[in-house]
Amino acid sequence: MYRVVLLIVFASCTASAQSFLAELKAEPNMARRAEKALLLANSAFDSAHDSYNKGHIREGDAQLDDMTSALSECVQSLEQIHKPGLYKKAELNVSTLQRKMVGLLDDIALQERGWAEYTNRKLDEIHDKLLEGVMRK
Repeated sequence: MYRVVLLIVFASCTASAQSFLAELKAEPNMARRAEKALLLANSAFDSAHDSYNKGHIREGDAQLDDMTSALSECVQSLEQIHKPGLYKKAELNVSTLQRKMVGLLDDIALQERGWAEYTNRKLDEIHDKLLEGVMRK
């Protein structure tokens, strides 16, 4: 029974991730796509935080995955338009998410942190890419 419920939760999270990525990719304006991706990433983080607080670890993990997917789409969009000001806005946003992530890691039990720690490393990588974009002329 437990496995069936877990499978249903995983399938619904995967479907929601695919739908929001499809929604992002449907936006033809790269600047708007990047902004939309930032909004979705923040929303996914907030949902993940709520899920972890409720003890729904797998849901929280899936939502953190949605967040990194949205941020990756943001970076890809910004790489196509090469506007330092947009990179800076995204970099500040990711910097805020990094601080929130540290707080989230403090709230999660040590044995349940696996995916959140991985996500924290991914945030560092994304932040570094955005900083490179800010510094590029």
